[in-house]
Amino acid sequence: MKKVKDFITRDLTSVTPETPLREVAEILSWRGLSGVPVVNETNEVIAFISEKDIITSIFPEQVRIENPDLIRIGNLSELIKKLTLVGEALVKDYMNENIICATEEMPISDVAGIMLRKGIKRLPVLRYKKLVGVVDRANLTRVLLEKGGLD
Repeated sequence: MKKVKDFITRDLTSVTPETPLREVAEILSWRGLSGVPVVNETNEVIAFISEKDIITSIFPEQVRIENPDLIRIGNLSELIKKLTLVGEALVKDYMNENIICATEEMPISDVAGIMLRKGIKRLPVLRYKKLVGVVDRANLTRVLLEKGGLD
C-alpha cells in the first residue's frame, strides 16, 4: 500500500503567526493554494490558515446564514474599509489551531478518508512535529488514478 511519503509535495510554503493576512492572500493567489501551515520559529506546525479563514474574517456574518453561497454586500465603502482593516490583521488572529496533520508513513487510504470526512483540501505532513511537505487533493487524485494507485 502506498504511503504519504510516496506522493508528498515537498512544498514548504508556510507563514508565521505575525504574517499579515494581506501577505497570506498574496501567497495563496500567486501559488494557487487554498491554505498554508502556520509554523513557529522552529518550523513546528502550530496552526493552518486558509482562504476560507480570510473570507470569513471579512464576512463573519455570512458564517451563520442559511445559504452561505450567497454573500450580500451592502455598503461598498464599508466593505472597502473592512477589507483594509482585515488586510492589516495578523494570521494569529484568524488561524485555525485545531488542525489535522499527516505523517510520511500514513497509508494513502487513511489520508483520503480524513480529507473526505473533514472536507480538507491540503494536509500538512510532519516528521517529528516539523513541516516536511503537504498532501493536497490534486496529489491524491493523481496517485489514485495511476495504474496500481493504492498498491
